[in-house]
Amino acid sequence: MSEIGRRFSLDKITVDPKLKNRIFSADGDDHIGDWDGECIDDLVKEIDRIEERRDVNYSSLPHSSNIPDDLKPEVGKDYPVWTCDVKGRCLVGDTGSEIMTVDEIRNHYINKYGSIDKFKEKLEIDRAKFIREVKNRSE
Repeated sequence: MSEIGRRFSLDKITVDPKLKNRIFSADGDDHIGDWDGECIDDLVKEIDRIEERRDVNYSSLPHSSNIPDDLKPEVGKDYPVWTCDVKGRCLVGDTGSEIMTVDEIRNHYINKYGSIDKFKEKLEIDRAKFIREVKNRSE
């Protein structure tokens, strides 16, 4: 931080780690729980406890930065990966009710498409085909 107490965009900031652990309500307004990112089983227990009274905002679960880059965003849209713990175990599925390892998720795409990159190429081809069809219909 600069000497006079002003912060500039290039200044390194430190964030209290506890802030990164927050679980928010479905509307995003309330802090309703915490998870430290260490073990996905602890997150499942915390979500179960919370959902007895409230709905959780799955799209803002803490530690989504643990999701490997190759599994977002395309894979995450095909098969939601909500967050992962530090060991590579992830909360996945449309309802966030399954736990899979990063390797299990990757192996699914390897078995079905040959690789994650080939899956992404298929999405690009399908997207281009869809755009052509829409353009042809509008002419």
